[in-house]
Amino acid sequence: MKKWQKILCRIMVKLIKPRNSKEPKTQRACGIYRTTKQYIFLTGYGKTGFGYSMSYPIKFVPIDCDDVEFNNAFGEVFIASNHNKYEELTSAQLIKAMKQRSWRQLHNQSTYVHVRQNDAEITVLPTLYKKNEWDYEHSLTFDIGKDSIYDIASEARKLLDSIEID
Repeated sequence: MKKWQKILCRIMVKLIKPRNSKEPKTQRACGIYRTTKQYIFLTGYGKTGFGYSMSYPIKFVPIDCDDVEFNNAFGEVFIASNHNKYEELTSAQLIKAMKQRSWRQLHNQSTYVHVRQNDAEITVLPTLYKKNEWDYEHSLTFDIGKDSIYDIASEARKLLDSIEID
């Protein structure tokens, strides 16, 4: 890792560190789909009884991108989930914004990880390929104080890339 990447990682970790304990919990989230051609990054907002609502900003990165481009997209949507204004989208609007035909086709032709932060802990949770079920066996947990945002993005990408897509 180059010196400027290490500095960027330290800055990003400081941005993600939880706030003073008197303030509400820090909750951020994003979802990353890997298709045969690209990664699709979705911003997650507000934990509800049914999970996080996904919305804008949505980022598209080519599958053959370098680590810097992947990390930048990851950082933008992850940080945005705690700062940008939430725009409610219906399921049909969201799939259209993602430039996909249908949810069924997307789930059958992609891999997915959900990345969420609850205070000082970040969890990367993949789904089983071609199933709409969480793969808890392969989930990863990171400590904000010890792990850099670069490491978290890198491990999320490894999870996405470890499964061959038909």
